[in-house]
Amino acid sequence: MNDLANMRQDETTGQKPPSKMGRMLLDSGKISAADFKSILETQVARDLRFGDAALELGLANTADIQDVLAQQFAYPLIPQSNSKLDPRLFTAFRPDSRQTEALRSLRSELQLRYFNHRPHLSLALVGAEDALGIALTTANLAITFAQLGIRTLLVDSNLRSPQLHKLFGLNERNPGLTDLIAKRVLLEPNAIPELGSLWLLPAGTQAPNPQELLASQHYSKRMRELSENFDLILLSTAPLNRTLDAQLVAAHAGAALVVVQEDVSRLEDVETICNNLRGFGVRLLGAALRK
Repeated sequence: MNDLANMRQDETTGQKPPSKMGRMLLDSGKISAADFKSILETQVARDLRFGDAALELGLANTADIQDVLAQQFAYPLIPQSNSKLDPRLFTAFRPDSRQTEALRSLRSELQLRYFNHRPHLSLALVGAEDALGIALTTANLAITFAQLGIRTLLVDSNLRSPQLHKLFGLNERNPGLTDLIAKRVLLEPNAIPELGSLWLLPAGTQAPNPQELLASQHYSKRMRELSENFDLILLSTAPLNRTLDAQLVAAHAGAALVVVQEDVSRLEDVETICNNLRGFGVRLLGAALRK
């Protein structure tokens, strides 16, 4: 009731209401009470937003302002200096970058064209070469879904040269997909606390028979079980120029997105991938261009 009365008083007097951003900066220790007063005076005198006034006076930096905005809009933004996550996960660290915006657009397309129906839960990302590039694209795309509060499971199905555990700072000995398929251990995917709605299932213990594992009924059963706890699953795969593992993963998922590397991927290789996947009954949703 007091807040409502204050708001009405502000409307009557024409003065700006107290800054929520200012209170959050003050409560977090980013600015002092004296700073708050100075910024507020500048804000009123020059008709600025609180954050702009704070930046102009040099009493807060851009990272401070972005952190508060992220909290206000329930958008997980991670300080790179304090994180074990790989800095190449740009969707987590650089929300204003052109790369992040491009993946947000891709996310929106996928939501409209594929993930809008309940049976469509899993998507495999495949490519002809560059295991790291496929993993980075999959991981960054998964983060954009998690940033919407969508319960997202990121799976490393590259059982020959796993990548995702390194990007998220996990030990390479962590059990994962191979252990789950072989029923060696009971395990849950690893929560990524900084991102709230993202979980990671690493590749797990190096197995001598990755193709047999991915083609097995145990794999199908475990993935169905996992899907019951998540809104969607994104799978990073092994390059198709070395193995057919990715075709098995994509066929089980039912749909694939092709990762194409600018000035590296050959058109003939991409066409071969697409034709082979269609032959497996995989729905192709398009391509993600990676620089």
